[in-house]
Amino acid sequence: MLNSKTFILIAALALLALVGVGCKIVSGSFLVVETIEFTTVQGFYADTVDLTEDEDWEEHKDDIDRIEVVGFELWITNNEPSEWTYRAYVSEPQTPLYNEAQAEANATLVFGELTVPAATGGSGSTKYVSYAESFDLLSNIDELRALVKTGQFDVYGIAEGGGSGNGGQIDSLRIIVTVSATDS
Repeated sequence: MLNSKTFILIAALALLALVGVGCKIVSGSFLVVETIEFTTVQGFYADTVDLTEDEDWEEHKDDIDRIEVVGFELWITNNEPSEWTYRAYVSEPQTPLYNEAQAEANATLVFGELTVPAATGGSGSTKYVSYAESFDLLSNIDELRALVKTGQFDVYGIAEGGGSGNGGQIDSLRIIVTVSATDS
């Protein structure tokens, strides 16, 4: 049976042998944060996300092993006198969907039915979803990770409820992705 000193010596010699013949393996994670600028038409939001323009993504794109975590931060304002709901879908890029029915039929639902309270007293009601809270809202995670791993995807949002449909707005949506990469 090997004692701990002998084991450490053998492990160190094996590591030196690997380094000596030029074998190096570097593994790590990096974070990509992308803020989405929506185009809005009557409660329908659309944007293309391009992570490939991120400096870290560009540097490690050929070494990406997997998408570890996808989350988001979301800020919404409702100026309507009644509550409304918001849900989001993703799809492959360059397949633009132009309305709610197309998004519901052809994209993947990634989170649904976030309720935004009604405005009160003449001022808008705001809703903030933190990165940590977003994990409870996300669905179809494997499909989302697969799309994110390509580096480009389309995001669609649908807001329903309220009065005129014009009183709610997505103030900001930020997608936060943790990526694992190995450089060998």
